Amino acid sequence: MKKFAALAFVVFVVASCGGRTQYLDATKDEGSREWGPREVKTTVAKMVGSLYSFLKDEYKKPAYLQVKKFRNRTSEHIDTPMITNEIATNLIKKRIKFIDDTMTKDTLEEIEKGMSGMYDADTAVPAGMLKQPNLWLTGDIRDNVRRVGSKQVQYLVVTLKLVELATRMTVWQDQQEFLKSSSATRVSF
Repeated sequence: MKKFAALAFVVFVVASCGGRTQYLDATKDEGSREWGPREVKTTVAKMVGSLYSFLKDEYKKPAYLQVKKFRNRTSEHIDTPMITNEIATNLIKKRIKFIDDTMTKDTLEEIEKGMSGMYDADTAVPAGMLKQPNLWLTGDIRDNVRRVGSKQVQYLVVTLKLVELATRMTVWQDQQEFLKSSSATRVSF
């Protein structure tokens, strides 16, 4: 009998570890207690629409954006680069330009090589062509969590803004709010 119980336990463990993967549509996520695809997609859709409208209809100057600090000031882990990357990707598809400083050192090295005369002048990277950002995209995510009866209520606010470098003025700002209610789970031993 003990052997049968041990065998049954091993079969249960092996069967539970061998689950299969299922892909879901992120746009149809129903939401959960944690920050997830629904919040990301809703935030990105609103911010891209609002920011694109501002840049095309109101700003009236060439825009070179750079993503600066986008802080998570909530009580949970939120991967903020996931949000800013998706916003940048959607805006780039709409022909909004972003400046990426992560490759500046490598670019300068290539410019120096081109100026050395060792490379074909037609393919050498010319000096004086780099663009500087004129707008910084920055913001934060904040939350307030409280208990109301047996429910946990979380109020989340995602705020993004564009700061003009020349003046340090905030020229655009928008926010997306979420109010989430979930059953408070209690763990007891």
